[in-house]
Amino acid sequence: MPIAIGQILASAETLSLKHVFDDDGYLRGVSAQDYPPGSLRHRLGRALDHPRTPKVLAGVTLAAATGLALGRGNRKVQIAASAVIGACNRLSEVRTPYGRDGADQMTAVITQYRALTALIPDQKVSDDLFLRAVNFQTALSYAVSGISKAFGSSWVQGYALPEVLETEAYGRGPAAQILRRYPRFCRAMTVGTIVWEGSFPLIYLLPRRQASYALSAVKAFHIGVAATMELPRFVWGFFGSHGAVGHVLDTRGQPRTFEKAVLGTAGGVALASALIAREKRKIAKQRRLGPKGVTQLDGEIGAIEYVVNHPPEGPDQNKPVVVMECGLGQSLESWEWVAESLAQDHTVVRYHRAGYGLTKSRASSGDILDAILEEVGAKGEIVVVTHSIGSLSAASYVQDPRFAHRIGKLVVVDGTDPELLDADRSDRRRFGNFIQIQVHSLFAAVTGIYVWAPNGVERQAGYTPDTQYSHVQFAFTPRNIVNSISEYAKVSTEGALDSLDAVPAVLVVSSGENAEQQQTFAKKIGAGIEVVPGSAHRSIIGYRNHAEKVEGAIRRFIHAE
Repeated sequence: MPIAIGQILASAETLSLKHVFDDDGYLRGVSAQDYPPGSLRHRLGRALDHPRTPKVLAGVTLAAATGLALGRGNRKVQIAASAVIGACNRLSEVRTPYGRDGADQMTAVITQYRALTALIPDQKVSDDLFLRAVNFQTALSYAVSGISKAFGSSWVQGYALPEVLETEAYGRGPAAQILRRYPRFCRAMTVGTIVWEGSFPLIYLLPRRQASYALSAVKAFHIGVAATMELPRFVWGFFGSHGAVGHVLDTRGQPRTFEKAVLGTAGGVALASALIAREKRKIAKQRRLGPKGVTQLDGEIGAIEYVVNHPPEGPDQNKPVVVMECGLGQSLESWEWVAESLAQDHTVVRYHRAGYGLTKSRASSGDILDAILEEVGAKGEIVVVTHSIGSLSAASYVQDPRFAHRIGKLVVVDGTDPELLDADRSDRRRFGNFIQIQVHSLFAAVTGIYVWAPNGVERQAGYTPDTQYSHVQFAFTPRNIVNSISEYAKVSTEGALDSLDAVPAVLVVSSGENAEQQQTFAKKIGAGIEVVPGSAHRSIIGYRNHAEKVEGAIRRFIHAE
């Protein structure tokens, strides 16, 4: 019944709207834009995108929802109505992804589960599976929502709900005005939302009566949200799922349940995925230590991982040594395309800073670099090439007495502006966003999800297979992710601009996506600038066509008088 009421209200709302579905309206159809004109999918998309289509779908949904309400107790009518509502909702979602909220998504889940479980001949088994599937989705939705909010700085600090109430769409109602009068209470509600959503699965541990009270409190919360934001249809999708939660609470203790099967299967898959990822990282580590891999220097300051590429005819003492600094959390393989070309006539040194990869040393970048150059016997001029936060690593030693007279040129590839980094680290929201991204990466690394799912590291890198393998495994090694968080939080920015500006000749090579920001950075350090069009922050050295342009810029800069 709650689903039927919610869909009747939603359909009525859609039928009352004007112009928003037009080709220039904010709920215009966009399903055809991804397909070539003239193709069957494009023609179907154009029909779906027509301004009248939402009204047609709303009319069909209204009829089905009415049948669902009137057919209470008639299983066949409910299944048929659910199938129609689910299909209409799916078509609406394909037409445009906008204008939908969590209640719409929960309604879609319930109606689609109802239609799918109807395929099971045994009515008792079908109904039980339907209720348990909806219950599982409900618990998962609440818990994931709470956990996700816990890594959002505006939620943790209690500003998310007040910010919503400041919008024109959701902040004009009387309930919103009351909450704005009591900001402390409003912030407490914001933080409280994280707590109850994240802890929702604990409801299954409560006695039945207390669990009912908890569900009633959740209902009250949804009513409050609907009243505050003036969304009368908001509550019904969630209310419709609470019956499934009650069913599971009433049947606790059964030896075999859908929830146990799903959790067992998911746990087994996650464990297998984690073990596979762990083995892949072990293989990558073994490869790194192989005859064609990196070198490990064990000295007074601890173990250091580095690699040196010499020209085919051997080191040329008349040419400068090129030292390459990696980006945040990136492997020395990230420089592969650039290093490969430069090593045709220059000695190229790459290494991992403190805590990354096989570098166990916690010494400063200057101390680590000094040990490496001493080990390889590089005595002459040095050209430092950095990527991302590597510019701040270089800033820590370019004026060091051990190197200042040797470093005459510096190339900064999409470098980190220390002033912008300070601003990001001091802004709790932006810092919270960074932590959230890193935690997601850590979760992907620990569970091994990155092995099966597309990820940003692979999308913005296209090395040879062995190098790509090593680069990806490095990026998703838990220790390296944790170390990148630490480096981001602790890397010094004090005097960095002055240090970089003091190098006699500096060049900034910018990605296309950060060109404006890098222009400003280049002015601060008195550097020239070259832009690699079409490149992104990682792909500027990860894609060979972009890396060749970077290498060309470095080579011209080195040979310039």
